[in-house]
Amino acid sequence: MSHPQPDSKIVPRFSPEQAQELAARHYGIHVVARELPSYVDQNFRLSDPTGADCVLKIMNSEENTAFLDAQVSALCLLQKNPGRLETPAVVPDSTGRFVTREGVHAVWLVTWLSGQLMADVEDAPHALLHDLGRGLGDLDRRLAGFDDPATRRIYPWDLRNAPGALSFVDHIADPAGRELVRSRLSHFETRILPEVDDLPPQVIHNDANDYNLLVADKGEDVRVTGLLDFGDLMWTARACELAIAMTYPMLSAADPLATGARVLAGYHEELPLERSEIHALPYLIEARLCVSVTMSAHRLSVDPANAYLAVSAAPAWSFLDWMSTMPPDRWIDTFEDACASTSPSAENASQERAADDA
Repeated sequence: MSHPQPDSKIVPRFSPEQAQELAARHYGIHVVARELPSYVDQNFRLSDPTGADCVLKIMNSEENTAFLDAQVSALCLLQKNPGRLETPAVVPDSTGRFVTREGVHAVWLVTWLSGQLMADVEDAPHALLHDLGRGLGDLDRRLAGFDDPATRRIYPWDLRNAPGALSFVDHIADPAGRELVRSRLSHFETRILPEVDDLPPQVIHNDANDYNLLVADKGEDVRVTGLLDFGDLMWTARACELAIAMTYPMLSAADPLATGARVLAGYHEELPLERSEIHALPYLIEARLCVSVTMSAHRLSVDPANAYLAVSAAPAWSFLDWMSTMPPDRWIDTFEDACASTSPSAENASQERAADDA
């Protein structure tokens, strides 16, 4: 999803040759660097003569160092407690520090994860959707005991802050779309947000979109193997993790409800949800879509030559229109049935499950 870019950021502008020099000076490794797509930071894939790869991350000048330390701590925790999804490991520099500096920019190094982007998988198999849910449920169970003050931040992409996008809705060119977003975000703010604030909270990844997920063939199956980019990490309602992950495969699905339900069932199998969380999911999905199309319109107003912004927002607009025709009770019934039809994994068999609540 598109993120608004503050004007005061100094975005790094390092060449591959400069990245190679940084890697040699700070990490004592001699590599070939190739720049990767990024938003307001720079990422370089580094390859050494043995074929080993890693990613050098050079942050924009306004990157909060306390939050960067929180990311490092979360990734280190996940490395010590491995689970279904592989996550990048942080590599210390030559002095043992996980984060170093180059002028105004923080620099850090993580391992490269191999695999195919989930975004490149057409018509995701049912088993892959279920596996996605299981992987995120397992991830959130591993993160459940993690807390860091820097993750308790005010952030536009925290769905609890979705009403903040109302300030940008005038950038939406289509009057009908503008009014739809204004109406749904206002409803979310007055009717749904008080309930979301009461949902179980924890630190979550907060952006498990199909460009941050890796898949690989495992025998006869294709399964989700890795999760990238912890830059949206934050303390919020746990259900937001699932809602965001459900949104992306639902966008292009012939049967969005069934698609979302498969992701939900996998998550619930690994980390049983409360009934209140299940009921909040349709509204959280809708809020994510509203924020996405609004911020895309805002960025398009700043960069009108960027036609990609309008194209990438088109599926979200179509899905929002479809959602407006689907009664919330239909969503909730489908999601409750999905949870009732799944059994918790062995390690969770003793946990109370929302679908069993009277």
